[in-house]
Amino acid sequence: MANSIQKLKLQEVESDKRVLENPKYTCALGGALSVITNIHRAVPIIHAGIGCGMQQMLSFRAAGAQQGVGYVSGLSIPSSNLSERDVVFGGETRLREEIRSTIDLIDGDLYVVANGCIAGMIGDDVEGIVSEFSEEKTPVLYVNSSGFLGNTYFGYEAVFEAAAEQLVKPLPKEKGLVNILGFVPYQDIFWRGNLREIKRLLNKIGLKTNQVIGDFSGIEGLKKLSAAEYTIVVSPWVGRKVAKLLQEKFDIPYINFPNIPVGPRDSSEFLRAIGEKVGISKSKIEKAIAEEEREAYEDLNIIGDVCSRFSASLPFAVVSGSATAVGIARFLTNEAGFTPKLIIINDDPPADTRKEILERLKDLGDKNTVAKTGGINPKVIFEIDSYEIHEHLRNTYFRVLFASSQERYEAEGKKQIHLSVTFPAENRVVVRDTYTGYGGGISLIEDFLSKFVRP
Repeated sequence: MANSIQKLKLQEVESDKRVLENPKYTCALGGALSVITNIHRAVPIIHAGIGCGMQQMLSFRAAGAQQGVGYVSGLSIPSSNLSERDVVFGGETRLREEIRSTIDLIDGDLYVVANGCIAGMIGDDVEGIVSEFSEEKTPVLYVNSSGFLGNTYFGYEAVFEAAAEQLVKPLPKEKGLVNILGFVPYQDIFWRGNLREIKRLLNKIGLKTNQVIGDFSGIEGLKKLSAAEYTIVVSPWVGRKVAKLLQEKFDIPYINFPNIPVGPRDSSEFLRAIGEKVGISKSKIEKAIAEEEREAYEDLNIIGDVCSRFSASLPFAVVSGSATAVGIARFLTNEAGFTPKLIIINDDPPADTRKEILERLKDLGDKNTVAKTGGINPKVIFEIDSYEIHEHLRNTYFRVLFASSQERYEAEGKKQIHLSVTFPAENRVVVRDTYTGYGGGISLIEDFLSKFVRP
């Protein structure tokens, strides 16, 4: 058995000879746990090696902008804690015991079994064991989240896919209800604030949101996935796989907005794109936009004096996942008048989405600049290896760097400003902060200029 496992590991290495330095995400199990622990009264049960769950949760707590986690989470998550003996003889008996004791001892509305690498490699029939508990009053789901299957984003989608296949039943469509996908807890350090702001904006044009994570809907939110009229994916790719599954199973069309809307211009584009697709009257959309833009541009006017005195045409670089990187770069260039030098996309988006990402970063600038010069076209690089990212930054001139805490040394070495805007972010605390929406751009400028004006 040990020799077989060793061969399997060697095959995995051979299939991807690249060794990453300081990856910008966790494994599939980590992504699954980030979702399960933020579904209200959902109880995760880990079927993995000793320490797997603890490592994932402690990593999120520190590197996810010091955020506490969930209803049952951290060191209190039930785990089968597979050891060498289980590798030899199998861990199915241990898993069966763990599920039983968890249901008996921990009060929850939903139990979700997520397996790790060891269970996946030794071939435990996790799905079969979970099916033995199908008669329980409280649902027990199975998520195939072996770490080697993918990264955080894979695990995020795997939980929603499992719910759609095992829990969600067809429901009558609820007028004005939309599902929200694309915000991965902790991987997006602003995910709570982002979801709140997206909800606020959509409520403004008469829509109701079903976001499942980060609110109190819990299992009912999962069940209502099939009652939505539309699914909105706020990302060029994360959540799209789930949206397609919901479309196939429950006839729910989806709308893909390619970046987090930061500032008035993209927020208005977001509301128009969503409102027109779902059939909201143009007058209602434009009324909401006019109200939001009036306040937002007044705030930009107020902060414009500081921008012009300390940071006119400020050159900047961004290192982040695609949705955040595109949103920040577009706002700072299109509306704040700064100059993008380098945009590094580090979430490894699928090849078929990269063209759209590049399109969103072409011909940037205010309307006058675009009309006269064709706009600004920053250098855009897709890269997931920290060593390569640092090399690109060393060879680029910038004054402000929007990135993870891992890149702060590149800015400090050049005596430039750094602001953590993405995972890992071990040097800031985030609970409600957001750069999404009409006021999000102002918050972004406030955060980095507060460092800049009085260094």
